Amino acid sequence: MMLITTLLSGFTALILYKSGTPISNILLIVVSYFIIYMFSIRKKKTQYEQPIVEQKKVKKNKAIFFSEHDKSIFNQNSFPMFIVNKNFTIEKSNVAFNSFVGKDASSLHLSLVMRSNELNEGLNDALKNKNKVNVNVIIYDQVHKYVQAQIFPIEIENETFVLIILTDETSQKVSEQIKSDFISNVTHELKTPLTAIMGFIETIQGPAKSDEVQKNKFLKIIRTEAERMHRLVNDTLSLIRVEESEYQIPDSKVDIYQCAKTAVDAAKQTAEQKDIEIILPTSFRENQIFARGNNDQIIEIFENLISNALTYSADSTSIKITFDLKDKEVSFSVSDEGCGIPRQDVIKVTERFYRSKNAAQFKKSSSGLGLSIVKHIVNRHAGRLVIDSEEGRGSTFTVFLPEFE
Repeated sequence: MMLITTLLSGFTALILYKSGTPISNILLIVVSYFIIYMFSIRKKKTQYEQPIVEQKKVKKNKAIFFSEHDKSIFNQNSFPMFIVNKNFTIEKSNVAFNSFVGKDASSLHLSLVMRSNELNEGLNDALKNKNKVNVNVIIYDQVHKYVQAQIFPIEIENETFVLIILTDETSQKVSEQIKSDFISNVTHELKTPLTAIMGFIETIQGPAKSDEVQKNKFLKIIRTEAERMHRLVNDTLSLIRVEESEYQIPDSKVDIYQCAKTAVDAAKQTAEQKDIEIILPTSFRENQIFARGNNDQIIEIFENLISNALTYSADSTSIKITFDLKDKEVSFSVSDEGCGIPRQDVIKVTERFYRSKNAAQFKKSSSGLGLSIVKHIVNRHAGRLVIDSEEGRGSTFTVFLPEFE
């Protein structure tokens, strides 16, 4: 090809020279021949190399595979998804999974992100038998999460990996549990006042029918039991609402002092009846502190803690509310001079309907749900509840919430 191009360019140059064409033009034409020749050689070389390049693309390596899936399956999917290798190290995780666990999980060992024997067994099964596996997983955290994991084995370069797709079933499970607990607990708690009401009604209609003194006495008891039922129903419905929203962390700006003042104003009448002073420092009117949360629910925390203090305190005592801000945490405490909680009962008082031995005498004045409501609201706010109590000397309930920044 080179020889033909050389002869052709030489013959063309001779003809042009004989015809009187300037030497500069003849040189330009000869150079053009060689440029065209070099371009044709380059083009053919590229055409021969192209299949080799395509062949290399066909044989995908692990990095290319994960990169392509990152664009398609992973970051465009709302389901939490991740891929692990045979050593249970996470090779790739999508945005939904990172949000679900609260951090970038890529390159971390699975045990540092999700601890579950059921999930580990499912992964082992998928890696060994190379079949799809479905497992139900409970993630034990501050708030338990119920998840279904679909596990798919994947072959890449003769190495087996596992793709895991998670479906969060927490809301459904919690809803079912709430319904079950509601029926069981409320049926038990309503049985006593209903039995008393029915009994006194029969007495009024029968033996005490003509006795005005006894009738009035029994009517007061009926009213007390009816009020107890009313509190129980209201607190149960409140607890259900709180539990259903417990997995949705609120992020509004909440003025803690104003929440406390609202709750104190609502409790004034009950406090005056027992001659109990509720001490609310005024210094925070100027030095406001704000928490991240839901305004109505934080008011509900104060209402329940103050109500609890009023219920279990003797007449002519005091209740003190204090505030603090430290290490990006807002805290507030409600302290009373009540009967106190036995040491062994402190960890149980936030359970539904649980009452310590010291609280049994106050059963008719309490639904037994107030502290449980407080606990679930605090959990929803990603906060902490600390109880410090001494029998015969009173209790202090302190709530820690994230500061609003």
